[in-house]
Amino acid sequence: MNFFNLKTNIALSIFYLRDIGNDVCHLSENDSRHVIKVLRHKKSDFIYVVNGKGLLAKAEIIEAHPKKTKIKVLETKKNKIPTHLGLAFCPTKSNERNSFIIEKATEIGVTDFYPIVAQNSERRKWNVTKFEKILIATLKQSGRYWLPNIHKIEAFNDFIIRNELPKLKFLAHCKEGEKLDLKNVVDATKHQIVVIGPEGDFTLEEINKSINNKFEMIRLGDNRLRTETACIASLSIMKLL
Repeated sequence: MNFFNLKTNIALSIFYLRDIGNDVCHLSENDSRHVIKVLRHKKSDFIYVVNGKGLLAKAEIIEAHPKKTKIKVLETKKNKIPTHLGLAFCPTKSNERNSFIIEKATEIGVTDFYPIVAQNSERRKWNVTKFEKILIATLKQSGRYWLPNIHKIEAFNDFIIRNELPKLKFLAHCKEGEKLDLKNVVDATKHQIVVIGPEGDFTLEEINKSINNKFEMIRLGDNRLRTETACIASLSIMKLL
């Protein structure tokens, strides 16, 4: 059995540990409680541990304690850095909807989240800590090796002039004008990013500034989509095509 194939060996539980040592480590109190009280793991059982930086470890439980489970790292494997898939979006008023975006986008394979504030944005503050917890939970559930980055919330005008953005940059809006069909211009083998606006849409000024900064204008169909729907629809196209 290949213990390092998370796609085929789903029987082993997956946990997150920011710092995986070469020998003995301790799970967090939350993970310790889960592994012992919920999953009923015992001493000598095997689990997976990921550090969110590409490292996957197979470990053995050597002390089954509900507050501080001790594990011994047996084998490790370093996984390659994934192709950059960025999502910039204007957070909604609802934390539940924002959580949905973070969770599902992480499952799809987003590597970087860029919360932005446009002129018609409904929310202008962002609790990074809250959403980092969702990232970690989704990382463990989905079997990913790399924890996505959540950047600090910033003004739309500052975001679009970032030098480190991929060359493939797409922005979706509902205004009239020349727009490309996303499925015809994406390339999943290259670094790319999509920008989804507020439900009041981007202003013409913001759209023109994006064009001047070499963003491609795209359409996601004939219907007006909610923010979370537009995020998931665009990412699915970008990841699969």
